[in-house]
Amino acid sequence: SFDVGTSFAGIVTVILAIAGPYLIWAGIRRRSLHIDVETVVAAICVFLMLGLAYASAFGVIAAIDPPFFAQDSPAERSELLYFSFVTITTTGYGDLSAGGNLGRSVAVSEAIIGQIYLVTVVALIVGNIGRAPIRDRLPRDERDKP
Repeated sequence: SFDVGTSFAGIVTVILAIAGPYLIWAGIRRRSLHIDVETVVAAICVFLMLGLAYASAFGVIAAIDPPFFAQDSPAERSELLYFSFVTITTTGYGDLSAGGNLGRSVAVSEAIIGQIYLVTVVALIVGNIGRAPIRDRLPRDERDKP
């Protein structure tokens, strides 16, 4: 059954869970262009917070249109977290799967976003750790040109 209080709390949680990775990412971009260990840790935190945001979104879907899982498993927080991180890492054990169309669509978007994030953002950051920004490698007279 639909519970307005639970759904509202879930929606607020999703908004906060999305705001967290955005704020971390904005902080990374404002920092110096030099990539260090803190940048790598921040990128990993964004990935983990994406998993938490999706778990919260799955909770909202479960409250709006139960049951969330195709299996007889209840949509408890631990199950939603487990499902979210199995999905974002594309581990896919197969023990849980989303039952409804909305849940499946959101799960697919999580898997795609998670993989794109890992193979692009994290790979670029790790591949450039310790490198000086291109601007710093230019001769001094070339640095100030637009």
